[in-house]
Amino acid sequence: MSINTISELVKEISSSKKEEIKNIINNLAIPISEFEKIGTWDENHYTRNCIARTKNYELLLLCWQAGHETPIHCHNDQDCWVYLLEGAITENQYKNNEAEIPVLTVSKLMTEKGTYFINDDIGLHSLHNSKNKRAMSLHVYVNPIEECSYFSKKLKEYKTKNLSYDSPAIF
Repeated sequence: MSINTISELVKEISSSKKEEIKNIINNLAIPISEFEKIGTWDENHYTRNCIARTKNYELLLLCWQAGHETPIHCHNDQDCWVYLLEGAITENQYKNNEAEIPVLTVSKLMTEKGTYFINDDIGLHSLHNSKNKRAMSLHVYVNPIEECSYFSKKLKEYKTKNLSYDSPAIF
């Protein structure tokens, strides 16, 4: 069964178990133009656009200009599925060494229409739009993430960041 609208996606995720999320995402047939209507863009940083949020999950659309990246961060013990709608994003995964400094373990290029999974058991990660064009990615967090730890390259230590949205939930 294909999912053809954002409202169908929200309904499916809302009524599903965590184990079904990947299958739901793999059945997306929503035109990119539907996501373009709700995405916001910023020249200085990627944007976090909330599509829907409940006590059980959070559905976000991230919009990336060329060169935008996240810091190395955790997921606060939550599971995260990423579906790359458009563009190409490099995911770098890390594990902390004895000094609590992240060490790169995996680097992979996420491709359009690919589904990816990360949680803290796998490790920390960062995402980087390494191509010279925009990218859009869909993120499903089970459960929502209020804050996360990120590695400050400047301070060479972990800091805590309260997470926010560039646009509010539309569902």
